[in-house]
Amino acid sequence: MDDSPSRVLRKRQGGIFLLLVGSSIVMLILSTRSLTGLPEQIGLSIASFFQNGFHRIGSFFSQTANSITELRELKSSYTNALIKIEQFESLERGFAEFRQDNIRLREQLGYLQDQRFKKVSAEIIAKDPENIFSTIVVNKGIKDGIRKNQPVIAYQDGIQGLVGRIIEVGRTSSIVMPLYDGTSHVASRLEKSRYEGLVTGQYRLDKPLIMQYVKKSAKDEIEFGDLVLTSGLAGLYPRDIYVGRVKDKRIVDYKTSIELELEPIIDFSRLEFVFIVMPSVEILP
Repeated sequence: MDDSPSRVLRKRQGGIFLLLVGSSIVMLILSTRSLTGLPEQIGLSIASFFQNGFHRIGSFFSQTANSITELRELKSSYTNALIKIEQFESLERGFAEFRQDNIRLREQLGYLQDQRFKKVSAEIIAKDPENIFSTIVVNKGIKDGIRKNQPVIAYQDGIQGLVGRIIEVGRTSSIVMPLYDGTSHVASRLEKSRYEGLVTGQYRLDKPLIMQYVKKSAKDEIEFGDLVLTSGLAGLYPRDIYVGRVKDKRIVDYKTSIELELEPIIDFSRLEFVFIVMPSVEILP
């Protein structure tokens, strides 16, 4: 026996059709007073039965139509809610990115307002494809007053640190040699003990800076984490710019000096903006 949904639906439709036809016939008979010979109560009962049937059938179809309408409205509301959620998530992501950009720009603006140096802000736009680990390209050049050997510094996590110096200048861009390059030499001193030395790089960002020619008598006064700054003695870099932190000490018995391994104060892997110090502009307090 076929009890499929379509067959059940056809049966229900046939029953409703027969009920409607029967109801019509009864109402026609009642309207022509064909039941005048029956007791009045019987006629009213029959009429009431069919009237209730009509009412229930009408209510069923009305409720079904309302349910379909409500379902469509609910589906539309659900779709709109999903769209709004996606829009909200997109706005939230955009807000998070905007907040990070705002933090970085506020840091740069705060440092730009520092009156110790006259400086030009620049953005890092590329790395030298032939020497990707040793040079940085910035978007300022001759038309901005940039010249060779000008110091480059940065402001990161509330600290101003040395980046390097300009080695080549074009009209609208310049090449910076960072302090971790092997040909970079920076006259420096330890902030706490005031011992002096010369900081150079090892051509690789993943290798520490080396501070050479530190007096051997300083070995017991130097602690891990001590800060190293520029001394300003060579005249190329301004004084008191942070260079790095002491990471390790190299002590050889037959040498009269010791070497210090330094971690750069600037995290070059996340450096985006720098400042180029203009010549003869350090303002004394």
